[in-house]
Amino acid sequence: MDKLKTIDEAIDLIKDGDTVAVSGFMMATAAREILVALGKRYKTTSTPKGLTLYQGAGNGNNNDQGVCEMSYPGLIKRYVTAHFANNRPMIEMALKNEVEAYNFPQGVIAHIYRQAAARRSFEISKIGLNTYCDPRQRGGKINQAAKEDLVELIKIDDEEYLKYKVPKFDIAIIRGTTADELGNISMEEESSVIDSLEVAMAVKASGGKVIVQVKNLVSSKSMDRKLVVIPGIFVDAIVISQNPEEFHRQTPGTFYDPMIAGRYKIDGAGFSSIDMDARKIIARRGLFELKAGSVVNLGIGIPEGVASVAAEEGIDDIVLTVESGLIGGIPMGRSNFGSAINAWAGLSMVSQFDFYNSGGLDITYLGFAEIDSRGNINVSRFGDRIGGCGGFIDITQSTKKIVFCGTMTAGGLEISTKDGKLNIDKEGRNIKFKNEIEEVTFSAEESLKLGQDVIFVTERCVFSLEEDGLCLIELAEGIDIEEDILKNMEFRPRISENLKKMDPRIYEEGLMNI
Repeated sequence: MDKLKTIDEAIDLIKDGDTVAVSGFMMATAAREILVALGKRYKTTSTPKGLTLYQGAGNGNNNDQGVCEMSYPGLIKRYVTAHFANNRPMIEMALKNEVEAYNFPQGVIAHIYRQAAARRSFEISKIGLNTYCDPRQRGGKINQAAKEDLVELIKIDDEEYLKYKVPKFDIAIIRGTTADELGNISMEEESSVIDSLEVAMAVKASGGKVIVQVKNLVSSKSMDRKLVVIPGIFVDAIVISQNPEEFHRQTPGTFYDPMIAGRYKIDGAGFSSIDMDARKIIARRGLFELKAGSVVNLGIGIPEGVASVAAEEGIDDIVLTVESGLIGGIPMGRSNFGSAINAWAGLSMVSQFDFYNSGGLDITYLGFAEIDSRGNINVSRFGDRIGGCGGFIDITQSTKKIVFCGTMTAGGLEISTKDGKLNIDKEGRNIKFKNEIEEVTFSAEESLKLGQDVIFVTERCVFSLEEDGLCLIELAEGIDIEEDILKNMEFRPRISENLKKMDPRIYEEGLMNI
């Protein structure tokens, strides 16, 4: 079985018009060397062209590496992703209608791969109802070039569902650590297995070809069966990375760390403390919602501060999870986002979203960018800034309790605290509580149907989601409702008859001792 190929021989397998699926979460399992070579091939020969590209999580370094290095007009005809990962060339193509662009939830795309692996034609899910993924809004379409309807609203036993189309996949471009001559792939140096197996199985079930980038080639006689993630029956081409430090990095910030790979655990690891600023104040208030033993997901940005504050307060009986598939341990941020140290286990991404979709999380802390009077939230698109939903919709439509965390205003907000009181020293330039938002990433209507417990925590007040929209339920000492709240909203929320003061410990230095 001669599966070892040069990178050029592997790219020869990709034909004009193929539907390609790539694995990856940031740099984890992202076959960057092949992606770069594919982009160069197209620039040199104008082939292969007209590809449809499916990508679950954000792929690359959130800057200039990854899928962005093959994002050329003509090379990619259609792009279906959960997150653009700051892929500026692709965003520019979408804005110019040079690519048919779609944005679906991360878990939905993961499940599309699973359905393809079983040769099913669609994924039926409630995830996405009453958001921009719903065909009654935009059906996940990013631009005018995206004309084909890839999702349909259906009813089963008088209940609404979304029916997502499953394509026929022709090519998988995935990554592992080590291969043997039979094509068996192990992933012992990856931060998690992500979606590599699901992508491989989806493509093989469609009659396509699977290309795998690895660092090492060993004899099958020495391959430990327990380490094999992708059996050789699913693999057609093995490409050995020629420059792994550049093109086969564990994360954007780390070439290889055995702690991130889960080979070892370390004592004394924890979250660093954060300064007493708006982020910490919001995280402190959010912490009051946390119960012992909770299984938690934290969004990026301000919500990550909840873990730091919990550590400061000596709260260590919670279990943190990451969309990439990791459970337990200490999730990492910034250039190592999507990884964790001291994790208990690493599931495949699709299994993690099975867990999320089943309501397995006790609570999630997520950010917000725009909120309307009904309580709908937009975090996915702002004019020509296209991010995508990632796992946001999956998590917010499945979790029992949701704590949205964010500042009241954005752009230059400055605050200070004294004697348990909050002072707004300089108001932010941008209003976040708006009459209308650009698109619905979190649906208040769907949340109310599901009976979720939802609050919105800012540095100066707390709102709850009610049947009639937002309700102001808590106010910080030193804050004036008219001057500091209502003047910074385009709509007037209901004010609770039982309006409470936010706990003064939130604004004081030292431990809160909750």
